[in-house]
Amino acid sequence: MLRRKRKDMGGIPTASMSDVAFLLLVFFLSTTKFDIKKGLGINLPAASADTTTKVKLDPKNITKVWIDAEGMITLKTFDTEEQISINQLEGKIRKIVSGNSEMVISLKTDRKSKYQNMVVALDKLQAAGAEKISLSTN
Repeated sequence: MLRRKRKDMGGIPTASMSDVAFLLLVFFLSTTKFDIKKGLGINLPAASADTTTKVKLDPKNITKVWIDAEGMITLKTFDTEEQISINQLEGKIRKIVSGNSEMVISLKTDRKSKYQNMVVALDKLQAAGAEKISLSTN
């Protein structure tokens, strides 16, 4: 009896499959544009070696800027408290800082407030010449 030999069906050659995959990987990695987010341009002070010393600030040298959940701004100094718009913030802070070089601005935002409100307020504070700014959330 003669047995018929089955014909070998053609297969996919896999010898160069890893080379092709590697080349595709290199191609996509080299041509992909990564989205780089820019943060806030803030210069932080150098770390202090002595962490036990606490600095006591005079309450007259602290101005508090509070942004609530709706975006309303409350400006509180040692003796006054008023609600202002974002457009008035730069002018008011410029007057406060020009009269006192030791003034510290405390910028606090409500957790439900939009991030954009804090960024715009921080830009206004820096444009007004405030160099000592404290950022916080409540």
